[in-house]
Amino acid sequence: MISYLVGQLVEKSTPWLVIEVTGVGYDVQASLNTFTDLPALGAEIKLLTHFVVREDAQLLYGFADQSERQLFRTLIKINGVGAKLALAILSGMDAAAFSHCIIASDVASLTRLPGVGKKTAERLIVELKDHFLDAAIQQKVRHHIQIIKHIRAYLRITQIKLKGK
Repeated sequence: MISYLVGQLVEKSTPWLVIEVTGVGYDVQASLNTFTDLPALGAEIKLLTHFVVREDAQLLYGFADQSERQLFRTLIKINGVGAKLALAILSGMDAAAFSHCIIASDVASLTRLPGVGKKTAERLIVELKDHFLDAAIQQKVRHHIQIIKHIRAYLRITQIKLKGK
Protein backbone atom coordinates (compact mmCIF):
# COMPACT_ATOMS: atom_id res chain seq x y z
CA MET A 1 0.00 0.00 0.00
CA ILE A 2 1.23 3.49 -0.82
CA SER A 3 -0.02 5.83 1.91
CA TYR A 4 1.26 9.12 0.51
CA LEU A 5 3.66 10.66 -1.97
CA VAL A 6 6.03 13.57 -1.40
CA GLY A 7 7.63 14.99 -4.49
CA GLN A 8 7.55 17.58 -7.23
CA LEU A 9 4.31 18.30 -9.08
CA VAL A 10 5.34 18.03 -12.74
CA GLU A 11 2.00 17.74 -14.59
CA LYS A 12 -1.64 18.44 -13.88
CA SER A 13 -4.62 18.03 -16.14
CA THR A 14 -7.91 17.21 -14.45
CA PRO A 15 -8.31 14.53 -13.13
CA TRP A 16 -4.70 13.41 -13.67
CA LEU A 17 -1.51 14.72 -12.13
CA VAL A 18 2.05 13.47 -12.09
CA ILE A 19 4.24 13.64 -9.01
CA GLU A 20 7.95 12.95 -9.45
CA VAL A 21 9.44 11.17 -6.45
CA THR A 22 13.21 10.47 -6.63
CA GLY A 23 13.18 10.22 -10.40
CA VAL A 24 9.95 8.22 -10.75
CA GLY A 25 6.79 9.88 -12.05
CA TYR A 26 3.58 8.66 -10.43
CA ASP A 27 0.28 9.10 -12.31
CA VAL A 28 -2.37 10.02 -9.76
CA GLN A 29 -6.08 10.68 -10.22
CA ALA A 30 -7.53 13.34 -7.94
CA SER A 31 -10.86 15.04 -7.30
CA LEU A 32 -11.55 18.63 -8.30
CA ASN A 33 -11.45 19.56 -4.61
CA THR A 34 -7.88 18.27 -4.40
CA PHE A 35 -6.99 20.02 -7.66
CA THR A 36 -8.04 23.38 -6.24
CA ASP A 37 -5.54 22.89 -3.39
CA LEU A 38 -2.60 22.03 -5.66
CA PRO A 39 0.41 24.34 -5.82
CA ALA A 40 1.98 25.54 -9.08
CA LEU A 41 3.89 23.13 -11.31
CA GLY A 42 7.39 22.51 -10.01
CA ALA A 43 6.42 22.92 -6.36
CA GLU A 44 6.88 20.19 -3.76
CA ILE A 45 3.69 18.45 -2.76
CA LYS A 46 2.51 15.84 -0.27
CA LEU A 47 -0.54 13.92 -1.37
CA LEU A 48 -2.32 11.19 0.58
CA THR A 49 -3.08 8.23 -1.66
CA HIS A 50 -5.20 5.14 -2.09
CA PHE A 51 -3.73 2.36 -4.22
CA VAL A 52 -6.08 0.12 -6.22
CA VAL A 53 -4.91 -3.08 -7.88
CA ARG A 54 -7.23 -4.53 -10.50
CA GLU A 55 -6.82 -7.31 -13.00
CA ASP A 56 -6.18 -4.80 -15.77
CA ALA A 57 -4.61 -1.84 -13.94
CA GLN A 58 -2.85 -0.46 -10.89
CA LEU A 59 -4.22 2.98 -9.99
CA LEU A 60 -3.28 5.68 -7.51
CA TYR A 61 -5.88 8.12 -6.23
CA GLY A 62 -4.69 11.27 -4.48
CA PHE A 63 -6.27 13.38 -1.76
CA ALA A 64 -5.46 16.72 -0.18
CA ASP A 65 -6.59 15.65 3.29
CA GLN A 66 -7.47 12.64 5.41
CA SER A 67 -11.23 13.29 5.46
CA GLU A 68 -11.43 13.15 1.65
CA ARG A 69 -9.40 9.93 1.49
CA GLN A 70 -11.49 8.34 4.24
CA LEU A 71 -14.72 9.26 2.47
CA PHE A 72 -13.34 7.78 -0.79
CA ARG A 73 -12.51 4.53 1.03
CA THR A 74 -15.98 4.45 2.59
CA LEU A 75 -17.68 5.09 -0.75
CA ILE A 76 -15.88 2.35 -2.68
CA LYS A 77 -17.09 -0.22 -0.13
CA ILE A 78 -20.69 0.46 -1.15
CA ASN A 79 -22.22 -1.89 -3.72
CA GLY A 80 -22.39 -0.15 -7.10
CA VAL A 81 -19.91 2.60 -6.21
CA GLY A 82 -16.51 2.19 -7.78
CA ALA A 83 -13.46 4.41 -7.66
CA LYS A 84 -14.60 6.45 -10.67
CA LEU A 85 -17.97 7.31 -9.13
CA ALA A 86 -16.41 7.94 -5.72
CA LEU A 87 -13.99 10.42 -7.32
CA ALA A 88 -16.88 12.10 -9.16
CA ILE A 89 -18.77 12.46 -5.87
CA LEU A 90 -15.72 14.01 -4.20
CA SER A 91 -15.34 16.35 -7.17
CA GLY A 92 -18.94 17.51 -6.74
CA MET A 93 -18.83 18.37 -3.05
CA ASP A 94 -16.49 18.23 -0.10
CA ALA A 95 -16.70 15.62 2.65
CA ALA A 96 -18.60 17.88 5.08
CA ALA A 97 -21.27 18.79 2.52
CA PHE A 98 -21.63 15.15 1.50
CA SER A 99 -22.08 13.98 5.10
CA HIS A 100 -24.68 16.71 5.62
CA CYS A 101 -26.62 15.47 2.55
CA ILE A 102 -26.51 11.91 3.87
CA ILE A 103 -27.66 12.86 7.39
CA ALA A 104 -30.43 15.08 5.98
CA SER A 105 -31.47 12.38 3.44
CA ASP A 106 -31.10 15.01 0.71
CA VAL A 107 -31.67 12.90 -2.41
CA ALA A 108 -32.09 16.00 -4.60
CA SER A 109 -28.59 17.33 -3.83
CA LEU A 110 -27.01 13.92 -4.24
CA THR A 111 -28.61 13.36 -7.65
CA ARG A 112 -27.01 16.60 -8.89
CA LEU A 113 -23.63 14.88 -8.54
CA PRO A 114 -22.32 13.40 -11.81
CA GLY A 115 -23.14 9.70 -12.12
CA VAL A 116 -25.52 9.63 -9.14
CA GLY A 117 -29.12 8.80 -9.97
CA LYS A 118 -32.05 8.52 -7.60
CA LYS A 119 -31.45 4.83 -6.79
CA THR A 120 -27.75 5.39 -6.11
CA ALA A 121 -28.52 8.42 -3.93
CA GLU A 122 -31.02 6.40 -1.93
CA ARG A 123 -28.53 3.53 -1.56
CA LEU A 124 -25.84 5.96 -0.37
CA ILE A 125 -28.21 7.35 2.26
CA VAL A 126 -29.28 3.90 3.48
CA GLU A 127 -25.71 2.60 3.62
CA LEU A 128 -24.05 5.67 5.15
CA LYS A 129 -26.59 7.44 7.34
CA ASP A 130 -25.80 5.52 10.54
CA HIS A 131 -22.07 5.87 9.87
CA PHE A 132 -22.28 9.66 9.52
CA LEU A 133 -24.74 10.05 12.40
CA ASP A 134 -22.38 8.11 14.68
CA ALA A 135 -19.47 10.28 13.56
CA ALA A 136 -21.49 13.49 14.11
CA ILE A 137 -22.55 12.36 17.58
CA GLN A 138 -18.97 11.42 18.49
CA GLN A 139 -17.76 14.82 17.29
CA LYS A 140 -20.38 16.60 19.41
CA VAL A 141 -19.49 14.50 22.45
CA ARG A 142 -15.79 15.38 22.02
CA HIS A 143 -16.75 19.05 21.70
CA HIS A 144 -18.86 18.92 24.88
CA ILE A 145 -16.05 17.16 26.76
CA GLN A 146 -13.70 19.98 25.76
CA ILE A 147 -16.21 22.56 27.01
CA ILE A 148 -16.53 20.72 30.34
CA LYS A 149 -12.73 20.61 30.69
CA HIS A 150 -12.53 24.36 30.09
CA ILE A 151 -15.28 25.03 32.63
CA ARG A 152 -13.54 22.86 35.24
CA ALA A 153 -10.23 24.62 34.62
CA TYR A 154 -11.94 28.00 34.94
CA LEU A 155 -13.62 26.93 38.19
CA ARG A 156 -10.28 25.71 39.61
CA ILE A 157 -8.61 29.01 38.76
CA THR A 158 -11.53 30.95 40.25
CA GLN A 159 -11.42 28.80 43.40
CA ILE A 160 -7.68 29.40 43.79
CA LYS A 161 -8.17 33.13 43.38
CA LEU A 162 -10.95 33.15 45.98
CA LYS A 163 -8.78 31.24 48.47
CA GLY A 164 -6.00 33.75 47.96
CA LYS A 165 -8.14 36.76 48.99
